[in-house]
Amino acid sequence: GVNWVRSLFSRERSEAAAPVGDPARVAEVEVVLERLRPAFRADGGDITLVEVDEGGLVTVELHGACSGCHASSMTLHGALEPELRRSLDWVRGLRAL
Repeated sequence: GVNWVRSLFSRERSEAAAPVGDPARVAEVEVVLERLRPAFRADGGDITLVEVDEGGLVTVELHGACSGCHASSMTLHGALEPELRRSLDWVRGLRAL
């Protein structure tokens, strides 16, 4: 009953959902995210990989303090996106939900 509904909307569920996309590319992006994740956590937030599409667009979701924070956009496009492009030549862009 209620627990199922609660789990549907809980943060743990979205973090537990496996990212969508080519498993090899998902794994490569996760390696880059792991390098940068401590910076998000230091600010009281976190970042989850949601999808890597065939065109090289990486979709992430921000959690906690990073969600809706104006500085998070600068972090994503000023730090994470360049790092992804530098590390993985197939990355074409980054999008946050």
